[in-house]
Amino acid sequence: MKKIFATLIVVLCTLGIASAQDMEKATELYNNAAAAIDNNKAEAITLFEQALEMAGKLGDEGAEIVTQCKGIIPKLYMSVGKELVNEKNLDDAVARFKKAIELGEAYGDAEVVEEAKSLIPQILMADANQALNAKDYAAAVDGYQKVIDADPTNGQAHLRKGQALSAQGKVDDAIKSFELASENGQEEAAAKQLSNIYVKKAVACQKAKDNKGMLENAQKSTQYVDNANAQKLIGLSAKELKQFKVAAEAFEAYLSMNPKAAEKEPQIIYYLGDCLVKTGDNAKACGYFKSIAQDAKLGEAARYQITQLKCN
Repeated sequence: MKKIFATLIVVLCTLGIASAQDMEKATELYNNAAAAIDNNKAEAITLFEQALEMAGKLGDEGAEIVTQCKGIIPKLYMSVGKELVNEKNLDDAVARFKKAIELGEAYGDAEVVEEAKSLIPQILMADANQALNAKDYAAAVDGYQKVIDADPTNGQAHLRKGQALSAQGKVDDAIKSFELASENGQEEAAAKQLSNIYVKKAVACQKAKDNKGMLENAQKSTQYVDNANAQKLIGLSAKELKQFKVAAEAFEAYLSMNPKAAEKEPQIIYYLGDCLVKTGDNAKACGYFKSIAQDAKLGEAARYQITQLKCN
């Protein structure tokens, strides 16, 4: 019995000495980490993490060191991330901010988490904007996608990604981006972009003599933003498709939106009058034919219509 008791005493003493040594080592690591903060934050992080791991194994004895390390490490990752931003090393900066978020959430540092989450999209957005302004559209698309990956609800990123895609001629992809922008707070700006895209589609159909496609795309444009160019294209295509009521309404909308067109484009006035005749609205058609009766090119044709319609 005496021999067994003596053995237990030796074991307990040995454990106590080992624990004290570990505590001393954890304290030394912590102090070295604190000393490294001003000169080498990366080294300081490594030392604090080592101190945290060692102190964490010591239970109550290491609790204070654990608490101190958890309070410092997420902030150091934030600080390193900001330095990397200043060095234009954005990918590594974002990686540090993400680590700060991860550890901030684990260690209960809500302030670090909030700041890091707000900085990541700002940094990525600024970089993508720079690429867009430089007309490096491929880089801009990649940059805005990084913003979206960090925050899928960022409507500005979706909008500008759409602009970059549109500039590359990737129209269908651009449309998807603008639709996502609209769903995330950029309804008005996205509608303008979508309206412009469908006008361009309509013009392309016009050049290809595809009146059906021209009409459909021009009408789609006005669903987003009613505009004079689209109304004119609707009028021209609908007239060729013998949809005279649709054409007349579109020509009238065009003239209402663009009053100077009545002087500069007498041909549109003539088309409008002709479409109105075909819909049976002779009285209104007379008014339009009379307005161009003295035009150098179309006056003779207009006067003929006036005679045929027996306009007063």
